Amino acid sequence: MKRLLTLISILLIVNAGFSQVAVISSPDGSANIREKPDSKSKVIAKVKTNTVILAFNDEIGVSANDAVWSEVVVIKEPMSRLNTANEEYTYRYSHTSQYKLFDQLKNADPKVFKFEYKHKPFSKSGKKIGYIDGSESIETINGEHYFGADCGTPKTEITKATATIGNKIVDIPMSLIWGILHAGNEFEIKTYNNHYYVSQGVGDGGCFTHLVWVFDKNGLVQRFVGWQY
Repeated sequence: MKRLLTLISILLIVNAGFSQVAVISSPDGSANIREKPDSKSKVIAKVKTNTVILAFNDEIGVSANDAVWSEVVVIKEPMSRLNTANEEYTYRYSHTSQYKLFDQLKNADPKVFKFEYKHKPFSKSGKKIGYIDGSESIETINGEHYFGADCGTPKTEITKATATIGNKIVDIPMSLIWGILHAGNEFEIKTYNNHYYVSQGVGDGGCFTHLVWVFDKNGLVQRFVGWQY
């Protein structure tokens, strides 16, 4: 939880702009994340092509560097939960030539790729629910951080999440669902470099969370969660 709160604090303090989902698209196979917005600055991480990140202040004209450098958040754990002991994130700079914004990707063909949730009314029965400081705000569900804690109890819950890739059906494990249990069936689905990206906003206002599922032909390769601020 300390790691989670640290990430939230960094995003709130250093960035007042709206974040955008982006996908690493480096022709070299990975993009350099640098300590400063300078090609001579120290490389502190390398991120593989096709990985989802968040990009901030991209080309908004704050400085001459905005057109070529962007602050980004990279979460190192592929199935990001932001509540695991070994999960780390990087918040530094990427050259804008090294990624594509989600809106720049092509729409996926629904005949080739589909994604859906099945829902039922929310029930606390059979779930281990943790609360924030003894309040009625949910902190965890079955040990997974709940994204939407301060916005109350969910009205519905996901019972099953499934992707269909050609003739292959991929069931998403519930361990990746508990934290976004209240997500609806409103998606934008894109494709790039033989990968499929399912993006949606979960919640709104201060409870808004970016959620992106990433698939290749073999199945799920990344679940990204991150904030708009």
